[in-house]
Order: sequence, then structure tokens, then C-alpha cells
Amino acid sequence: MWSAIVSGVTSLASDYMAERKTKAESKAKIVQAETEARIQHLKRISETESNYDLEALRQTQYSWKDEFALIIVVFPFIGAFLPWTQPYVEQGWIFLSEKTPDYYWYIFSGAIAASMGIRWAVGRKK
Repeated sequence: MWSAIVSGVTSLASDYMAERKTKAESKAKIVQAETEARIQHLKRISETESNYDLEALRQTQYSWKDEFALIIVVFPFIGAFLPWTQPYVEQGWIFLSEKTPDYYWYIFSGAIAASMGIRWAVGRKK
């Protein structure tokens, strides 16, 4: 009789332990699957950004906007060294510093940075 009771309790305990083991293995598989999904997601993001950069470089091959943006940025610098343009450059800087709203500088800087391919200057704050 005692052996039947012990055998029943042992059977219940082993069934309980097997069920706990199965649940723990299932949870571990779920965690592993979530981790692998996150890794794949990060890989896709990285590939997308890389593909975007390559395509942007290809598209700028026949574009004049980058050269135009560079001229806009460099012209005041060059003009500051030419005596006949110095008064105009100075007046321009005074006008821009006193009359231009801050939001315009953000828009202007972002547009120039994007045109030059400087994505880190435009965003991606983490």
C-alpha cells in the first residue's frame, strides 16, 4: 500500500517537474525568438540606411543642387576676402543676424546638411 502511495506521489511530482521544465523551455524559446527578431530588425534598418546612402549618391551624380548649396555656403567666405564685396558681405551678415528668425536657421542648416549628405547633422538623435 505504501509503495502505491509513494509511486503515485512520485508520479505526480515527476509530471509536475516535467511540466515546469516544458514551460521553462517554452519561455526560453520565446525569449530567443524575440532576440533573433530584434537582431533581424536592426540588420534590416542598417541595410536600408546603407541602401539609402548609396542611392542618394547615385542620384546626385547628375544633380546641380549640391554645387548650388556649396556656392551658397562658400560665397560669403570668399566675399569676405575681396575688398569690393566686403561691405556687402558685412551688411548681409548684419541683416541676417538681426532680422532672420531662429527657425529659418534650423531649416537652412538642415537643407544644406541634407544636400551635402551629412545625415548626422540633420537628425538621428538617440
